[in-house]
Amino acid sequence: MNHDFSMLGSIGNMADAQLSVLPAQPALVQGRQGKPADLKDAAHEFEAYFISHLLKVMRETVPKGALENKGGAYFYSFYDQEIGRLASEAGGIGLAKMIHEYTESHAHSLKFSEPIADTIVDKDHRPSG
Repeated sequence: MNHDFSMLGSIGNMADAQLSVLPAQPALVQGRQGKPADLKDAAHEFEAYFISHLLKVMRETVPKGALENKGGAYFYSFYDQEIGRLASEAGGIGLAKMIHEYTESHAHSLKFSEPIADTIVDKDHRPSG
């Protein structure tokens, strides 16, 4: 049986593009009153992103293995995202709970000068301006 592996080169290019994008897209606050469920979901999404980022950074400290190529980086990116999501759903590290409790108790004093969706973020995920 012959297999066509010509597409594998493009997977590496997709990995570069995908790894530069935030894996989780939290709920956006746009100067409107959100539902408590939206706030809780956003807190869990942020916790999932945080856990997946911790896994990525920890992985950088260990010697490279068999999946050292760009396809492996792509695989680990998805793997870390899924582990982060599952960990957050299972109770996580308590970050989502802390964020949710804080924002619930301080919701009246939280003010945004512009919608978060309009904030420009550079490739290193830092707000510009």
